[in-house]
Amino acid sequence: MGDENRAALWRRLRRASQAVCLGLFLVLLRGSFSEGWPARLFLQFDPFIAVSNALATRALYWRLLWSLVILVPALLLGRFFCGWICPLGTLHHLASSIRRERKSGRRRIESNRYRPWQGFKYYMLVALTAAALCGSAVAGLFDPIALAVRSFGLALLPAWNYALGALAGQGRLRGLAFGLLLDFKQFYFRQGFLLAVILLALLALDLRITRFWCRALCPLGALLGVVSRWSVVGLEKRTADCGDCRRCLLDCQGGDDPIPGVPWRKAECHLCLNCAADCPRGALRFRFFAPLRAAQERPDLKRRTVLVSLAGGAAAVPLLRANTGLTAEPDPRLIRPPGALDEKEFLARCIRCGACIKVCPNNALQPAVSEAGWEGLWTPVLVARVGYCEPACTLCGDACPSGAIWEFTAREKAWVGAAADSRPMRIGTAFYDRGRCLPWAMGTECIVCEEWCPTSPKAIYLRPAEVPDAVGGVRQVRQPYLDAERCVGCGACEYACPVRGRPAIAVTSVGESRSTTNQILLRRTAPQGEWLPDTGAAGGWTKTGEARSFEAADLWKYVDGDAERYVRAGVRRTMTANYRFVDGLEATADVHLMASPGAAAAMFESEPSAGSHPVALGDAGRSYGQSITFRRGSFFVRLVAYQESGEAEAALMPLGRAIEAGLMAGR
Repeated sequence: MGDENRAALWRRLRRASQAVCLGLFLVLLRGSFSEGWPARLFLQFDPFIAVSNALATRALYWRLLWSLVILVPALLLGRFFCGWICPLGTLHHLASSIRRERKSGRRRIESNRYRPWQGFKYYMLVALTAAALCGSAVAGLFDPIALAVRSFGLALLPAWNYALGALAGQGRLRGLAFGLLLDFKQFYFRQGFLLAVILLALLALDLRITRFWCRALCPLGALLGVVSRWSVVGLEKRTADCGDCRRCLLDCQGGDDPIPGVPWRKAECHLCLNCAADCPRGALRFRFFAPLRAAQERPDLKRRTVLVSLAGGAAAVPLLRANTGLTAEPDPRLIRPPGALDEKEFLARCIRCGACIKVCPNNALQPAVSEAGWEGLWTPVLVARVGYCEPACTLCGDACPSGAIWEFTAREKAWVGAAADSRPMRIGTAFYDRGRCLPWAMGTECIVCEEWCPTSPKAIYLRPAEVPDAVGGVRQVRQPYLDAERCVGCGACEYACPVRGRPAIAVTSVGESRSTTNQILLRRTAPQGEWLPDTGAAGGWTKTGEARSFEAADLWKYVDGDAERYVRAGVRRTMTANYRFVDGLEATADVHLMASPGAAAAMFESEPSAGSHPVALGDAGRSYGQSITFRRGSFFVRLVAYQESGEAEAALMPLGRAIEAGLMAGR
């Protein structure tokens, strides 16, 4: 097989790969309601998301390890992802082909030459990387896979569903379309029109410049372009066979100058292989370890512009957070999904992809507009007037690719069928407006909110009352009250409230489990100073040094390698301190505050029981001789002695009792 035929075969394979990947992307995104993983599949393979997530959080979320499947081959092959797999890149490829045949050969050739503005994507990569280093995940606004999921999931697919449903009408076609081409429920999303316009505008630019997004704006393409410097696949130019017809530029997707006489720009090549297939003399071919004497392996960047981009990205984060919203005057309607991290850590992880919004079965999650400030644009918020959080649903945690919403179970959520001692995940608290509530303001019987309340026992309860009527008499009505201790903030009451406009009951973020400060009352729950006893509080033990505290987001600094297990189990905060016994025995005490007693029990049971025996500490305790673990309420405690000693257990027990007493005192 000649070089020309071989190149043509590879081009057909590349087109087939693009079609399969784009079709798979759309099928998975459309069918992501029963499970969350289809919505996140392409996202967790995205190297740019993985890199920005790791820089922002100083740790790599385990789901993003799949990005190595793309990143490692890119070290060998170059930007193959852009030309063969990327669904957004395929869309730009198709859009660029619409008016391609109308252009003259000379215009097409000139439009596919390298231009200096193609370096802008590298400066954007630098700026977004700097923002990630400062703890913000705004990079997700510009990531191509996140952009595609957001645009299709929240705008184009719902529009397709609406249009096709209207065309299908009420006849047999409608019954056939449901389940195959249509969703059974029509979904509505805020800013859907804007999201669609942004994507369509980017595609429209391809009518003027081939794959404009990929050449000039894509930060993922820039990252892969940087990585491609070390790839072993290169373009071999056999200048002696070249007739200088420049047909190699007719279908060039990357603008990488495959023509002779100028350097081939390796970082811009999408590996589309069009140049080799279009060459009538077979003067171009891609091969391993090709001589790259006439190639430019590094992007053409200006040092001063790189420094400006770095400074701009770093300065953007404090500028965004110096406004009200994050800590000063937070929006009470900023209700995050269950399982979401505290706001600062959430903004460091959320990539604004909309996967959690797309899979919400009740359409309750919506892209934020102003609730979370400029930095939180398009992050998920619950809008109870549109939908409520289903009590047993866990899809948002399953769909999140970055760990902004941790994967949780219905048992951990504890909204239905929970144990008596479990503490549910709370996303907010409902409040009544008695001036608009029908039984309170108008003496009209209405029990809708109580009927819809899903908690057991119900957070909303009714009490009979006598209210005056218009003619001077009295009548009996049942007036609703809310028990804030039982309310989880699901929004069902607000969703069902029959009062139009502003409802008579509304959910706010107050009381959410993810925050220790956004509470109705700052109750005294196990102060950190009492978690670990001071010298003299535990017989024979002396505290050496100060206690240290770690939030869930930075637990890796203390238990690197095992922090993920604790975070997935629901750890909220960890306190640790070192102690010395009178006989010289040294030990470390770790106290982990979990999300609920159920989470503490799950953490305790996850520890191996082999070689242990029960001890009378907390709600349940085990001794391994040199170490002791026990749980008490929402706390999981571990005591570890450094030296081998037959008396370690006897020495550790009074320290454990002192810690338990401190936890009980803070209840």
